[in-house]
Amino acid sequence: MDSAIMIFYQIVRMFFMMAVGWVLARRRTLDEQTTARLSDILLMVATPCTLITSFHQPFSSEKLSGLIISFGLSVAAYLIAIVSARLLFRSHKRIEHFSVVFSNAGFLGIPLVSGVFGAQAVFYLAPFIACFYLFAWTYGVVVISGDRRQIRLKKILTNPCILSLFLCILVFLIPVKPWAPLMEAISSLGSLNTPLAMLVLGAYMAKGRLLDMFRDRRVYYVSFCRLIVVPLLIVLLFALVPVRFNEIRSIILIGAAAPVGVLAPIFAQMFGLDSRYGAQIVSVSTIFSLFTMPLILLLSQWLW
Repeated sequence: MDSAIMIFYQIVRMFFMMAVGWVLARRRTLDEQTTARLSDILLMVATPCTLITSFHQPFSSEKLSGLIISFGLSVAAYLIAIVSARLLFRSHKRIEHFSVVFSNAGFLGIPLVSGVFGAQAVFYLAPFIACFYLFAWTYGVVVISGDRRQIRLKKILTNPCILSLFLCILVFLIPVKPWAPLMEAISSLGSLNTPLAMLVLGAYMAKGRLLDMFRDRRVYYVSFCRLIVVPLLIVLLFALVPVRFNEIRSIILIGAAAPVGVLAPIFAQMFGLDSRYGAQIVSVSTIFSLFTMPLILLLSQWLW
């Protein structure tokens, strides 16, 4: 119950920050070019720094085992999402299919896990984020483009978050930790992750008229599948995981129960689909997540 209440509190806090982004976008202070640059800073600086900070802790075999478990659960969560999307949507429903599979684990997952379990707990969310980019630039690209030839290995290997994960593992494994002032600087840059992510999300939500977002019935169905169907299936599967890994499975569940990822409109625009529709799905699912994520976590605590 306490974790569910904390999730609700953290989401409300982030919605206030999103509102600032929405207002700034409406006032043209945050135009599309500025939003894109903030997204780049978030992707290339803030998120990698947050991940590195979470890995700056003494090595132990127990934590390494937990990291491996986290990776296994992350892969399982994505496989459930992929199978669900394939069953729920036809092949030509590309944006919907992508939206059900890929959650906003980076933008919302990291701040929520930090707020509920502490900054060090992002350590166990890192494999889920790694899987996000691995699946997004392979399976996700094929889904959106309809063409396997669009997969670019270079895009995966040069992704800042993927590169930072290699650095994260190095920081965790080496006995001599990086110089304290360097880590303090990295930690300070990582603290930009939440406010930047919320400003960018708010700006995305301002792309369309607020009332128009709720007039398209398709958005409700996609949001229901992303926020309810997929997380419920994951909750049932994770019930088989031993209780001693409860924190890890809860952290992965938070990432998996997050609303539609902002890559949906970005990929839609990249491959000539309706990016405004993608932005609508992101916006509506983000609003509904205020209620669904605490309920999913509460249900998981009751079943587990």
